[in-house]
Amino acid sequence: MRAPIREERLFKGSLWMISSQLFSMCFQAVYFVLMGRTLGSREYGAFVGVVALVAVLAQFSSVGMEMILLRNVSRDRDSFAVTWGSALRITGCGFLILLIVASLFGRFVLRPEFRMLVPWIAVSDALFGKLVQLASRTFQGAGQMHASAKLTAFTNVGRACLAAALYLCARRWGSHPDAYTWARIYWLSPFLVAVIGCWMVTARLGWPRFERQRLAQLSEGFSFSLSGSSISAYNDIDKTFLVSLGQTYAAGIYTAAYRVVDVASAPLYGLYAAATPGLFREGARSVVRANAQTSRLLLRTAPYGIAVALALYFGAGLVPRLFGASFQGSVAVLRWLYLLPLLRVLHYAWGTAITASASQWNRTATQLGAAGLNLLLNFLLIPRWSWQGAAIASLLTDGSLAISTRIMLWRIQRREQFTRPESSSPLIPVPSAE
Repeated sequence: MRAPIREERLFKGSLWMISSQLFSMCFQAVYFVLMGRTLGSREYGAFVGVVALVAVLAQFSSVGMEMILLRNVSRDRDSFAVTWGSALRITGCGFLILLIVASLFGRFVLRPEFRMLVPWIAVSDALFGKLVQLASRTFQGAGQMHASAKLTAFTNVGRACLAAALYLCARRWGSHPDAYTWARIYWLSPFLVAVIGCWMVTARLGWPRFERQRLAQLSEGFSFSLSGSSISAYNDIDKTFLVSLGQTYAAGIYTAAYRVVDVASAPLYGLYAAATPGLFREGARSVVRANAQTSRLLLRTAPYGIAVALALYFGAGLVPRLFGASFQGSVAVLRWLYLLPLLRVLHYAWGTAITASASQWNRTATQLGAAGLNLLLNFLLIPRWSWQGAAIASLLTDGSLAISTRIMLWRIQRREQFTRPESSSPLIPVPSAE
């Protein structure tokens, strides 16, 4: 049995992941700003609305194998070849199914002029983007945080470069690119990073081995897919609602403000991503041990969440200076959404403890509930109050998710306390879902 993760290793890994997130965040910000200035609020809103729809469905193209890779490799390096082979095979087949399903969904919820964006975005996010995730999670599970961090950053670097090229061409020739123009080149960045990532995994860790997939692992992977789809739904499906109602301007200003919140939350994700392999090892012993680590992380990240919330509220006036005059409405939107980073601090910490120590279905249940609540609130509020309705739905959803995740973690701890024999050691591993 491998020794538990050492604090200095976690610290070093956190530095890699957080520095990568900051580096990636800078290029992501450049990408958002250039796209806002190039497309304008309406075309930008239309593009992001289609991206949000594809993102909800794209989580199923890999059937959660990126997280299975992370879990298996972090616990047993010998499982890499088989899990890597399964992940590649499932992702390839899953993408073909996803492309058909996304096109059908597009016919029902999107206007005709936006449907032609779906195949390009699906190729980018559901195929090449998933391959990048698979490679990144593999390195993360193997403890090679520097490789995982680089792959995560390279995609945003590539998109920023593409956005800069489109912006300069538009200024040079006096043209006005639309959402379809951007969609046709959007896939280039993840394609290049996917090729590099898969080559790096093979060169450093070995070739894939293709064996028969176990149903238990597919079930657990499906729970991760449902989890990811739920996250995409309650984070981004409101943009699709706005676009489907023809409110592309509202979608544009709302998305710009929401992306600022996402960028501000990126360092939180970096810290928890770096801690995840160690949390999986601690969680295999007991939920108490995993929760103890996430509680320490929560004490470190809560002050950041408070500081970022205040910075977003008082610095909201800078958004139109960055994105352009057509995004003036984003100032009010950001002052509605400023509490989201603080709420994310809470459900990131408690949710990660659940994922690391118990079946992922427990966390997925809370996220499905949040997604269902968000869809209901969007359906009721957006037609009447436009982006204000979307903002209210987002705040209520994240708040309810923090509460439900904490209750679920408490229930798992109580169940473990009453089911463990009194004479047993706290280091007895919890049976895996495999």
